[in-house]
Amino acid sequence: MPTLNVPRRLLAALALNALIALSAHGEETFANVAISERQARDIAWSAGLVHIEEIVRSDDRWEVAGRTAEDDEMSLDIDIRNGRILD
Repeated sequence: MPTLNVPRRLLAALALNALIALSAHGEETFANVAISERQARDIAWSAGLVHIEEIVRSDDRWEVAGRTAEDDEMSLDIDIRNGRILD
């Protein structure tokens, strides 16, 4: 196994440290991403709502209530991180 001289070892260690720091920052940044109220409305309309009566951000979800084209009441919980409709 080849050995690295001291400056190369230091350079390799610094490069590895930078990679670890950048990947941790990327995860933190992604965790803070949230869909907007407008995006939540678009998702609700795609799911069948034609009239939105109420939309509220509650912790990690958008709670959307409204009516379908048949005038039936409908409520949805939408994951704020990825826009997935929750059960």
